[in-house]
Formats: sequence, C-alpha cells, structure tokens
Amino acid sequence: MVSVIMAAYNAGAYIEKALEGVFAQSYADFQLIVVDDASTDNTGELLDKQDDPRLLVLRNDTRSGAAFSRNRAIQKARGKYVAVLDADDFWHPDKLAAQVCFLEAHKRAVAVGTYAYETDEEGKPLKKLLFPTDPERVKCSTFFRCSIVHSSIVIKRSFLVDKDLWYNPDFKNAHDFELWSRAVFCGAFHQLPEYLTYYRRSPGQISTASGSTQDAYAKEVYKVLLQRMGFSPTVTELQSHLQLVGMETSEENAALLSEKPASIRKEILRWCVALHEKNKTVQLFDNRLFAEEIVLRLLKYCNDTSLGLFRTVGLLLRLHARLGIGVFPYFRLPARRSKRV
Repeated sequence: MVSVIMAAYNAGAYIEKALEGVFAQSYADFQLIVVDDASTDNTGELLDKQDDPRLLVLRNDTRSGAAFSRNRAIQKARGKYVAVLDADDFWHPDKLAAQVCFLEAHKRAVAVGTYAYETDEEGKPLKKLLFPTDPERVKCSTFFRCSIVHSSIVIKRSFLVDKDLWYNPDFKNAHDFELWSRAVFCGAFHQLPEYLTYYRRSPGQISTASGSTQDAYAKEVYKVLLQRMGFSPTVTELQSHLQLVGMETSEENAALLSEKPASIRKEILRWCVALHEKNKTVQLFDNRLFAEEIVLRLLKYCNDTSLGLFRTVGLLLRLHARLGIGVFPYFRLPARRSKRV
C-alpha cells in the first residue's frame, strides 16, 4: 500500500484537481491522508464532498504549518510507501504504478522521484524539469540545489521512521529541501526520467509569495551542508557559495558583482577549488561526480550572470586545470537543463 500525504491550507482553488489526480491512479492500493491546516476558505467543504473510502481527512484545530501537518500524516500512514503531494500540484495517472514497480525491483532504493512539468496557474505545462537520476548524482546535486520535486517523491515509510527523518517544523519554508538535505546521506534516492508530476507555479504558492523567507531558510540548509563537509564558513565563503548556487544574498552583493566582477569571479573560482579539495579530504561525495557537479554549477553561474562566451570558456578552462579534470562530459548537459515545452 502507498500512503499519499497532503497538507492543505486555503487550497480551495486547486485541491480538487490534486484529489482527482490521486483517485485516477492506475495503482489503486493507496490511502490518501489530507491534513487541513485550519483553512479559512472552502478547502474543508471540498474535502467533505469526497466519498472515496480511501480518503482520511485530519484537521488541525489551529494553523500549525505544513511541516507539522505532513509529520502528522506520516504518523497516521499505514502504507509501505509514503507519497507526497502538495495541494496545488497533480499527477499523471501512472505515476504511483511506475514508482512502486521501481521500488519493488530495486530493493536498495529507499525513495524515487520523477521528472516534472512546471505549469502555470491553470495547470498548463510550461517547462520540463530534469534532475539527476542515480543516487550519487542526486546526493552531489543536493549540495547545490533542491534536486527533488516535493510532489514527485515516493519513499519507504520504514526508512523515514528508522532514520528518524521528519520534516522540521522550525522551517516555515524550504522544509522539503531541509529534509532531503539530510535524507540523501542516509539512503539511495533515485529519480525516474519520466514526466509524471505536474508542479504548479501559482501566485499564492509559498515559494512565490514568500521568496525572501524561502531564501532565508534555504540559506540555513546550505550552511548546514557546508558544516557537514567540514567547513565553518566565513561570511565571504558563504556569499561565494550562495552566488554559486544562484541565490542573491543582499543588495550589497549585487552592487559588488556589478562594480567588481573580476574579483567576484576570482573568489567564486577559488571557492570551487576549495570545495573540491575539501571533498577529497572528507570523501563526502564521489570525487569525480562532485567535480563534475562543481563544473556544472560554475557553468550555470556564468550563464545566469550573462558572463559571455569568451569569459565563460576562460573561467572553465582555469577550473579544469585546478580540479585536474582533462575531459568533462558536456554531452550530459541536455539531460540536466530545464526545457520550455
């Protein structure tokens, strides 16, 4: 059995589509646990209208947050596997079947996600979201970004319980990233290269409505990941890392980037080398795969900052020389870049 868990707060505009996607699954052996986090719109009424016996609705007396609500649902779950679905996202009808089949065939796997479509507010696909698919690459990538779409994951419940892995209620945002940043070091996370999850970008979405708050919590995740590698990051090191992963840390940093671009590039290059050297010592990640991920992140940084072809090539050549990488599999880039539909 799969226990599908959903936290819902004022999700009346989208929750029916999410529920329909679950009830339409070709894999029918599931229970659906929805925790209504003291909604003040019509979410409760829409849930009351459902008559499928596989649905269990729990209600928080006061608003307690999505992390608390999801933990509550996991505690009530009876399934071998837990599937997470945000109330504004939805699924392909064969999603659970494909993931259960994968997990049953790969006993060492503890979780599996999927590629995803990013959609507009109406649910129309706009972009294809691609991610690493094998566990070591997922782990390396998670050091630099949240590499798992929250609504795509199916995970063994026993893994969560045995490893004491729960959502952190102190994280009002980015609590999925915080959980994955711990979990990927405890077991093998895979991803299916199939577009089975629809991730909705909507005005009321947490990551849209609370971008600065989201970034603040993500920053805390990155600090802990750096500490896991053995760093006690200075302000400069943390700023270099946040710039490498694509976060704007402050208006002062943005001004510095425009005023002193050469010194910023030099600092980020130095930081890339420092990450590589530290990993060679602590062996947190596979050396070759981590070096490849560093190159990918620097390449994305160059693209995001519109560095230009010649400066980008020059920076990458210097990075290759310092990391000791003679040949980099640039042919893999299309498998990692998001694409417009």
